[in-house]
Amino acid sequence: MKPALELFEPPLIALSLGEFAVPVPKNGHLENLAGFGAAAEGLEIHQRVQRRRAKADPGYQCEVPVSREFASQGYRFLIKGRQDGVFPGNPPRIEEIKTSFNIHELSRRLAGDPEHPYCLQLKSYGYFHFLEKGEIPELSFHLVSTRNGKSLDLRVELDPAEYELWLARRLEALVLEAAQVQRRVGRRRKLAGTLCFPFADPRPGQRELIACVERGLVQKKPQLVQAPTGLGKTVGVLYPVLKEALGRGQQVIYVTPKNSQHGVAEDAVERFRGAGAALKSLTITAKHKICLKDEPLCHPELCEFAREYYDKLARSGVVEVLARKKKLKARHFRSLGEEHEVCPFELQLAVLPEADLVICDYNYVFAPRSALGRVTALTVGQRGKPSLVVDEAHNLPSRAMDYYSPQLSAQLLESWRPGLAGVARPFGGKAVELLEGCLETIARSREGEGSRPRAIQPPVRAFSDQEARIAQVLSRYRESSLEIAGGDPLLALARYWSEFTGTLELVRDAAGREFCTTFHPAEGGVLKIICCDAGPQLAGCYAGFEQVVGFSATLKPFDYYARLSGLDPAQVLTEEFQSPFPPERRKLMIIPQISTRYSERERNYGKIADALERMVALKRGNYFAFFPSFGFLERVAQLFRAPQGVAVRCQERKMGAARVEALLEELRDPHAATVVFAVQGGSFSEGVDYRGEMAIGAFVVGPPLPTYDLERELMREYYQRRFGQGFEYAYAIPAMAKAVQAAGRVIRSETDRGIIVLMDGRFLEPGFSSALPLDWYEDQANELVSTAILKDLSDFWDRCTQGDAAPAASGLPAPSAPPR
Repeated sequence: MKPALELFEPPLIALSLGEFAVPVPKNGHLENLAGFGAAAEGLEIHQRVQRRRAKADPGYQCEVPVSREFASQGYRFLIKGRQDGVFPGNPPRIEEIKTSFNIHELSRRLAGDPEHPYCLQLKSYGYFHFLEKGEIPELSFHLVSTRNGKSLDLRVELDPAEYELWLARRLEALVLEAAQVQRRVGRRRKLAGTLCFPFADPRPGQRELIACVERGLVQKKPQLVQAPTGLGKTVGVLYPVLKEALGRGQQVIYVTPKNSQHGVAEDAVERFRGAGAALKSLTITAKHKICLKDEPLCHPELCEFAREYYDKLARSGVVEVLARKKKLKARHFRSLGEEHEVCPFELQLAVLPEADLVICDYNYVFAPRSALGRVTALTVGQRGKPSLVVDEAHNLPSRAMDYYSPQLSAQLLESWRPGLAGVARPFGGKAVELLEGCLETIARSREGEGSRPRAIQPPVRAFSDQEARIAQVLSRYRESSLEIAGGDPLLALARYWSEFTGTLELVRDAAGREFCTTFHPAEGGVLKIICCDAGPQLAGCYAGFEQVVGFSATLKPFDYYARLSGLDPAQVLTEEFQSPFPPERRKLMIIPQISTRYSERERNYGKIADALERMVALKRGNYFAFFPSFGFLERVAQLFRAPQGVAVRCQERKMGAARVEALLEELRDPHAATVVFAVQGGSFSEGVDYRGEMAIGAFVVGPPLPTYDLERELMREYYQRRFGQGFEYAYAIPAMAKAVQAAGRVIRSETDRGIIVLMDGRFLEPGFSSALPLDWYEDQANELVSTAILKDLSDFWDRCTQGDAAPAASGLPAPSAPPR
């Protein structure tokens, strides 16, 4: 039996030295202007300096681990860090290596601010040594310029008595924070014990979905779940994940591919609240949407909302005000941001630890330099880490590849010339010089002659040198007294170039395994980096989460989505659920007589238009015809002759949100009869809920195969080498994800009825049919082929008309019942 004192041992709270060594209270400005590749470049400089030091001094040690424990008011704080370098001597010298574009400016700031975080970090190393050895070591910074590699050294003096004054304030602040965290953990655990499923009777399949997710949580393995629309996926997944995470005192991060899809999760939270759960939720809005300035420039010289941000935050108590709210959305942050002159985007991150459920875009977890990555909080009483829920998980592989697939266009850069020339003096001339340098660097990537696009090995050094020249001018531009307005051309040039150069560093580090680079000579040259597989980048993102659950209506084949989402297929638990709705209310059909192959389209446009006319005429209502491309859509639309009384609407190539909503409003009219021509993978085919009679039919015209071009063929070659399934991974599976999503727009609730018609013989081929939901057929996809298409559809509509009274008699909810 343990002694009584050990039973009540104070909790041990571990912090990195970077989290520990901050001013009290935290003060200063927001300055988020680091370049894309700054962290990687800084690490490279660190390692280069350390190698040089070790070669010059055999006694030199680098990356020396240190730790120290402090006790205060019933808590123990364990501080861990790594000293960049230690030189032997009596006393020894501890060196911190720091990189900056302008090392003279950094030196001035460090010399003038003894409580700058860098200074506190270095002094902490010195103080730890003083406590252990009884001697005060020499302390110094080695500052290295990322612009030109030049360096300077700065000595720092450690006064133990002065340091201890700061230490006392810091420990007091940590005690208050730890107590707050414990209260939060206690609240969450209590909430977990009372969290109820928000519906009295789960839908068919929903109970099984909950049990499936619960099993995965127990096994602590990532999960991919395919479930059709209408099963109640969101609530069915969130309920067990929330209950498990809250029981550990942790929060849940819920990510969606688009901000517009946040509403589904928000509706689910409202259901839980309606059932008595005091859940705190936070919906994060993108910086460019919530920013109170024309241009989101987080620099104190350019933005009053960044200036003295931390001072104003401490004085206003705005975080405490926000922490008391149950539902946090953009309007709260904009309002309080304006009132207290603080950045509304950063306010979201400041209050993030208080939220039980955080709803945000994929970017905040999976994109490079994700904002959530810099949010830290003490761990006191929690077990494990937060849990992650990935909605519409079929989008993750392509979205992640896009993060790492930038391009540079000489023609686009050239179009900025007038704007750059018009930059105020004395920077206009410099801006044009930078433009010329960018164009010249792109031209240097041309390998050989000819007009055909080709794969290349880009001159990485030339791009990084040009990046340094842009940064040098930009630094002076920002520090000038000129007013920088929204859409500033020099800032746009810097961002455009930096995004490409930063990814180019990844290409070099990956030795080209997951990346390829192409050059297109036309129009002055276009350089493209293609990420064939973002799995290696995504894999590291999951380290911050205890549990991972991805779900969608289209996640087959599971191996494909697991691999390209950065998960190990051998470790992922997978499950497919069938539609909970009566199969007799849905008519599925494949028409193989129609071909949408590129070589056969010309003689099939008329056939498709004629087939659509005949099928639409069988039943008055709203239909969607989903096409592989806008060009295909436009050709068929020209030939289509709508039945009398039926309106025709076509999705436009650049259709704004207002136009989309106006069309949806037309479909909500119960007397509407409309055929909407739209593209697969577009704004009408995913993430839209067509309730009731808004859509009674979906015609999916061909699998929307990606464009056959150099980049896609390079991807196919990569997938063939890596996975042995080149065509499937590069073409068939991405196409089927869009096709099945489009088909899923029809049957959305227990009372919906409708037809789903796939038009193309390729839907029967194994490479395509393997992605179809299992509940579409019993044994094979050929079962969906009809020998009497119009008769079978007409008979289906007749049966629906005769059975219209059946749903009400069975006690199912009315058509207006909200989805779960």
